[in-house]
Amino acid sequence: MFDRAAQYGIRILIAVLMLTLTAVAQLEFSKPKPLKPLPNPSIINASRDDVISITKQMMETREIPLDKEDCAATTGECTLLSKSVIFIKGIETKSQLKHYCEMPRVDVRSWARGRYVLRFQITPATPKTAQVGVYARFEGMTNAASGGEWVQLTSKGELEDLMLRCIQDRVQGGDCKEVFR
Repeated sequence: MFDRAAQYGIRILIAVLMLTLTAVAQLEFSKPKPLKPLPNPSIINASRDDVISITKQMMETREIPLDKEDCAATTGECTLLSKSVIFIKGIETKSQLKHYCEMPRVDVRSWARGRYVLRFQITPATPKTAQVGVYARFEGMTNAASGGEWVQLTSKGELEDLMLRCIQDRVQGGDCKEVFR
């Protein structure tokens, strides 16, 4: 009688364990948490000249043309300004603009293109660190009966954070795999 009760108990225990494993397999424990945006401007652990060089390389890799470079001799602050970059055209324009910009609440416009201009402000904080600020100005082109018109939009900070993370990654020896033009 003891053997039958023990066998019955073992069978029930195995059945419960199998049900538990099935239930646990359906739970997602490793869901990635969204990253908090970096402070803008951020302190980067590299000299001002190194950060300028890394930023230029990053812009070149991402095909973001440099328009102006202005460095003040007295303060050491450098400003890198990109040329205007059209990053989206066509059907997906509105969704991409919504991702990167604050859009008007009531919007019946048809968006045809999106573009941005980046400004990097790099200032020496100490001899071995630099303060880097990234600022983007977004515009969307609307299709209207009278022709296209560029409308200035307010950035959500997504592109700026991506650029800061890329600079930080390159300073640490990474290659910044995030893709964005």
